[in-house]
Amino acid sequence: MPDQPADRYLALKVMMMPRDTNPYGTIFGGVILSYIDQGGAIGARHEIACKGFPAQDLVTVAMNSVEFHQSVFVGDCVSFWTELRNIGKTSITMHITVEADRNGELTTLTEADVTYVSIETNGLARRPVPIRGKKMSP
Repeated sequence: MPDQPADRYLALKVMMMPRDTNPYGTIFGGVILSYIDQGGAIGARHEIACKGFPAQDLVTVAMNSVEFHQSVFVGDCVSFWTELRNIGKTSITMHITVEADRNGELTTLTEADVTYVSIETNGLARRPVPIRGKKMSP
């Protein structure tokens, strides 16, 4: 297997199961989207921690792009790799690459860019807060 770039982080690895199939016998795209969201959030938390910023509550604000390149099959062991795209004042954008090892070769299945916002929760109210931990200007 080829070496992976050092800036990639393996956020999630999942075995695809029969319960997640669509009528065509492949894995339903919505299942992959859910794992992309989870993997991206795990990767975002990893980046925040690596930069020494305080732990954050993150919510998904946008799936900026999603490209399904190949079908995902029952039995595929799927890896969700993340790479930091951008850190803003209250948001972090991650690129997620979904891959499977098929017969010793990595196959890119899906790619997505997802943006998360750091929030503070007070009862039912939620407001964005700075990722770096500093108070925002009014």
